Amino acid sequence: MEVYQGVAMTDGLNRKNHFIPLSTILKAYRDTWDRTIPMNIGHDRTKPIGYTRLTGVYMEPGKAYVTNEGAIMETTEEHEMLRKMIEVNDYQQFCEAHRDEIDSLVGKLKDVITDSFRVAPIGQAVAIKDNDIVKRLFPEWINNFKDGLTDINELESVYSTTTDGEKGVLIPGVYFKDGYLLFAHQFFRRTLSILNSTNEEFFVSFEKLRDIPNLNVKVALDMDMVGLPGTEHPEIEYQYIRGPYFSEDLKLIPEGVTCYENEHYDNLFSNIVGTQFYWHKQDGTRTFECEELCDRENVSFDGGNTMLWGCRYVHSMLNPSTGLPTHLDGAIRLYNEENILERIDKKNDISKCGKNSKYIKLWRIDNDFSVSLWKELISSFYRENSLIGQYFGGIDEKYEQIKKESAQRNSIVDRSNKFIPVDLNKGDGLRIFFRYSPKIDISDSYDVRIINKDEFICNEEKRVKILEADSITFFKLLIRKGIKLRMPFTTMIEFGDTVTNFPTICCGTLETIYTVLEAIYDLCNAWNKNGDNRLLSVGIMLNEHDEAVQLSFAGHVSDYVSTLKDSLEERKDTFNDLVERLYTENNNFGNAGDRPNKFTLIYGDVVCFDRYVVHPKYISGTRWEGKEEIVELAVSKEEASYLKDNKIICAPIKWVKNSKCTKCGADYLRCKCVKFIDEDVSENHIEYEQIGMTWTNRSAYYPEGELLLD
Repeated sequence: MEVYQGVAMTDGLNRKNHFIPLSTILKAYRDTWDRTIPMNIGHDRTKPIGYTRLTGVYMEPGKAYVTNEGAIMETTEEHEMLRKMIEVNDYQQFCEAHRDEIDSLVGKLKDVITDSFRVAPIGQAVAIKDNDIVKRLFPEWINNFKDGLTDINELESVYSTTTDGEKGVLIPGVYFKDGYLLFAHQFFRRTLSILNSTNEEFFVSFEKLRDIPNLNVKVALDMDMVGLPGTEHPEIEYQYIRGPYFSEDLKLIPEGVTCYENEHYDNLFSNIVGTQFYWHKQDGTRTFECEELCDRENVSFDGGNTMLWGCRYVHSMLNPSTGLPTHLDGAIRLYNEENILERIDKKNDISKCGKNSKYIKLWRIDNDFSVSLWKELISSFYRENSLIGQYFGGIDEKYEQIKKESAQRNSIVDRSNKFIPVDLNKGDGLRIFFRYSPKIDISDSYDVRIINKDEFICNEEKRVKILEADSITFFKLLIRKGIKLRMPFTTMIEFGDTVTNFPTICCGTLETIYTVLEAIYDLCNAWNKNGDNRLLSVGIMLNEHDEAVQLSFAGHVSDYVSTLKDSLEERKDTFNDLVERLYTENNNFGNAGDRPNKFTLIYGDVVCFDRYVVHPKYISGTRWEGKEEIVELAVSKEEASYLKDNKIICAPIKWVKNSKCTKCGADYLRCKCVKFIDEDVSENHIEYEQIGMTWTNRSAYYPEGELLLD
């Protein structure tokens, strides 16, 4: 299988004009962090391709991203594994999680339900599927239907309720009827499948018709599905559907047949071959027909034994006196294999074919209404088919803005750097990564546990677990602040640069979390006052009820000072409140615009700074001139020029085996002195082994960098 990193959603105002605050994102992530979620092409559950897991919430100045990791299946065995995974997921999501509601609904329907009922796999409400159950529940009402349609005024639309108890958003295609929920026909759903969501865009437009006087509006219902009131809720998909604005003009539309082929057809993401439009006179009345041609079997009435091709179709007539639409209906035309091949044949257009196909009407409007709403209804009925909007000359200002923003982003190309993987500077703000994980055991003898997952590959390609040497100073400061911890015994490595990756400190209480943040602030404040051009990454973790919450940071030490100062003065009651406060403070740095790219900083469960080791092929020799080590590099002229312009040089990588405190003379690991914080304290490495070199633009020995070109 192929594994990819991506973004599931972001905060702020999205393209559907939904505002999602960070608090909502954190809650949604908490509810799903330990779930494996099936992944489908274009939100189409009939096209599963893999699965995804949410990996955390990445925050930069100006934006928060929910990150995910997706796996796409490739082999037959992997697809079989995915099928079983979907079965388990669906049972949990639709059955196990709603057992009490299902029992309540079945009890209410005991007089009309059959033994062959099943739980409906829909996200809008708890519902059951049972053949013709609506007919048995409302026999007299159903007898008054004509062409399978009912007057929309006999149905009460359903809206969500806000946290303030106010009317929320429309739940599309769901209606109250005498103590039950009824649903629009299954063919209103994506690819006509019960597995998919209802056409939200169409029903938002369709609902506008209630406010127009003298209109007769009818809709088809799913006669096999009934839901339980009180369980309804919106089913949100963050996929932008083009919704053009249309004019009132029909005069420019030509008579005859117009065929638009789908240039994006690929039989995977899109099964729409094309769309055909037909203007003609019918009994002296100007008439419009439109049919979308689909080459994928998507309908069966016998459990999959016989498959049919369903194609969306509309028919309309204009009032000769007013020129306004006076009739409009939408339907599905059904074809068998022989007929669909004949229908798709380029020699057979809409004027010649389709009349003998089976026809299931879904909605109907009679009496005059506006041309702009007429175009809007047709366009939204054909959700995800942009050919309709193109034909009607619709202008989607939001879509045009999306294309403009995309072009602007693509025009700004980050120059790749094979020497420095990622760089941040003072004023760029912090990068913060929030995530949930299983709880971490902390010994009763200690207040915290040090979680160090860093690894280093030596020249001999031996994988050795390491700890950056300056972490000892961090631990000593924590001890000074009263935190009981166990000093780790592992390989200490010093990189000769001013980039530091501290480990994660797992805490048992929120009070301890704030003490750790104080220590981070104190170190960063000391470095900042000293004028250090230093980058730091560090993590904190808190064991909560059933899981641990983790926060890691990466950025310039000056920006830590700005971000942490007020958060430490006004302490919050929960870890999530702390996260929101830090995000708010960090947003004062402006909008980062995903630079650097988030995935250059995220490594597993933390953000940190990677380094590139200098490959031996670049080193032609080394020599000492007094106390200075001179490294001779074998690089091209272009590379040498790049290194010089960006002040990139080599820094030694040292395995520190023994060091002394310059103030008290004791082993620095065990003395009480804390360098950077205490005056006249530094660390002298009296026993070390140089094991390699790393590229850096932040040399601890030559801060300005110095590269001499021969």
